[in-house]
Amino acid sequence: MKSDDLRQLILSNGQEVLCEVIQWPDIDVDDSEVMIVRQAAKIIIQENFKEGTRWFTFRPFMTYQDDNNSMVSLMPYHIMSIGHPSALLKKQYKKYIKLMRAEFDEVNDPLAYHSESDIDITNMDSDSFDNILPFKIDPNKLN
Repeated sequence: MKSDDLRQLILSNGQEVLCEVIQWPDIDVDDSEVMIVRQAAKIIIQENFKEGTRWFTFRPFMTYQDDNNSMVSLMPYHIMSIGHPSALLKKQYKKYIKLMRAEFDEVNDPLAYHSESDIDITNMDSDSFDNILPFKIDPNKLN
């Protein structure tokens, strides 16, 4: 990733996004042209007012768009401000992208669940089932 392609955006809904800009829109030619970005991450700001601390986290901008090759289009009229991120923010963003790549490479199918055979209930003691209520299921009734 080239550092001059990285931009920090503030959208009209107040979200802050850090992304690599692939294509800038040319509004003079076509006002419906979009900005194409990749590796878009929302910047989540959290504060603890009692302790006087603030911290920032990254999250994928769109759900299930965490693949590094996923492209996202942004309407330029929803972008309120564009800036160059600081050196510290760039460093943290690059670390986030590395973690996302490692996680994406590790998990082949994000919808894969453990089958019932993966859970071994033979070694569980009876105290583990104290919160389970037995009941009869009538197959002739819709529950």
